[in-house]
Amino acid sequence: MALHRFKKGELGEWLRVIAESGEADARPADEVPADVLQALETLRCIEPAGPGRWRVTAKGELALRMEDPAAIHRR
Repeated sequence: MALHRFKKGELGEWLRVIAESGEADARPADEVPADVLQALETLRCIEPAGPGRWRVTAKGELALRMEDPAAIHRR
């Protein structure tokens, strides 16, 4: 298994970029580094949705909700 070294919150930031990539004013998902895509896929937070496209899984959506400052566990 590959060992990934990321800063705290970095994977969540890129996961949000992927999740918001369909919105008009969002950053394109093709800016996401390959090592980040590999890590998010390994963690099963994203899955392929076609050539060059990614879909956030239920686990990824949960990760985004848990990262939100308004999440119940952060109160």
